[in-house]
Amino acid sequence: MSKTVFPYRFPSLHTGDADAVEGALEENVSVESHSLIDEAIKAGFQQGQAEGHAQGLAQGLEEGKQQGYEQGHFAGMAASKALFEQASSPITTLVETLHNFYTQAEQQQREATLALVTRIAGLVIQHEMATQPELLLTWIEEKVANEQLMGSTFSVRVAEEDYQAIQRLAPEKIDQWTLQPQANLPRGECVIDTAEQHFDLGCQQRLDSCLSTLEQSLTTTSHEK
Repeated sequence: MSKTVFPYRFPSLHTGDADAVEGALEENVSVESHSLIDEAIKAGFQQGQAEGHAQGLAQGLEEGKQQGYEQGHFAGMAASKALFEQASSPITTLVETLHNFYTQAEQQQREATLALVTRIAGLVIQHEMATQPELLLTWIEEKVANEQLMGSTFSVRVAEEDYQAIQRLAPEKIDQWTLQPQANLPRGECVIDTAEQHFDLGCQQRLDSCLSTLEQSLTTTSHEK
């Protein structure tokens, strides 16, 4: 009697219970993963917040120290400057007083020098005109020649003493120049009159020019000091 052989099939490993267990495991893993991620994010945030706070605090402290140092430095400089100005005020006043005194002394010295030179020059001129009357005669001749006055109408005014001296030295000039004595003219003064203008040949005009040059020289020397 023959037997019929049927192939044996092993039961499937994926039973309903197994699927449920696998699903539960996967769900637990997913929940735990999300929880760990959340915790990691939270921990990272807290750590970052703490580090940022510490860094910001340190930076703020450093900036505050720098700002405080700068403010203190400027305040100290201002206070020192005010104290220095207060302490040096009497010295500044003294220096200004000395400078004004020195300036006034220089001005008085210049004026005294000019006055002395003027007086001495006047005495020298009087002596020269008295001892050398030909000097005035020479000045008149040079001016008449330079201005080409010969042949034209002109006259010459001189001091009485000089008129007498020229009359002795060159009497012909009395008529040629229409020489005239003038009482109020100091010795050494001379004026040539033409129809158009007057020429001052006197010693005072020459002296004034020399004194002006001397005054400028004294003023320039004073400024250079």
